[in-house]
Amino acid sequence: MEKIILMLAGEQPTDHVLSFFHYLSGLGRYRFHVLFFQPARYAEKPALKKALGFPYVESIVAGDLPEYVSKRQEIEDNMSDFINTCNKKGLIVSARYLEGPLMESLIEESRFADLMITDAAIGATKQVPGTLLKQLLMSAKCPVIIAPALRSTISEIVFCYDGSNAALFAMKQFTYLLPELNEARGTVVQVKNDGLPVDEKGMIASWLSNHYAYSDVVTLKGEPGNELFTYLLKKRHALVVMGAYGRSLLSNFLQHSQADLFIQSLTYPIFITH
Repeated sequence: MEKIILMLAGEQPTDHVLSFFHYLSGLGRYRFHVLFFQPARYAEKPALKKALGFPYVESIVAGDLPEYVSKRQEIEDNMSDFINTCNKKGLIVSARYLEGPLMESLIEESRFADLMITDAAIGATKQVPGTLLKQLLMSAKCPVIIAPALRSTISEIVFCYDGSNAALFAMKQFTYLLPELNEARGTVVQVKNDGLPVDEKGMIASWLSNHYAYSDVVTLKGEPGNELFTYLLKKRHALVVMGAYGRSLLSNFLQHSQADLFIQSLTYPIFITH
């Protein structure tokens, strides 16, 4: 039974993360561990910082803020309500509030998880995706799914393939983690002007047909970032699997503003693993 981490902003969990959680929980019996967090302006403990090259101690901590107690109580109430609701539905759920530095806690939790679910706006202020999400995608010790902005069923799995071992590893890991989706169409898409070698295409098609009821291999021609972006924007009721964040075929795509627009306008989930 896989252990799936669900990340929820404590005071106001986003609807699309909850919607994707309910959709996924209906597919099979998973063990969900829910992490409630509250991105704070100040840290939980005094911290040594620098300004103009001189060190100083940030003496104001989260506990000093007047609203801290009320916000913490609201989060505790949300956790209790969430667990009670899940228990009534027969879901296996545990939950806790993340203390201390958020990023370090998330990475430590990911070491002992099979999958993490988050959303594009986690920790974001003006820019989506925010720094916290980018750090999580680069450093998480398990695969991460970015929940979509709109709720829809999944009828197609799109595997972004660049011929690397990382891409193949992502395909296998996703398929083994979520075998309940094997009734969906499995599509491998690659941007390659001279096409896939016949033997390689045959092996990919054979592997897909062993795991998915319907399968297809698509080769696009042109500049990888632009072609992949245009192809994925047209997809509906899909889940996209990416083998690595910021590497190989996806490196140019994810380093430019296209990625920000793409993630902000998600209509389907994205599965990313190293």
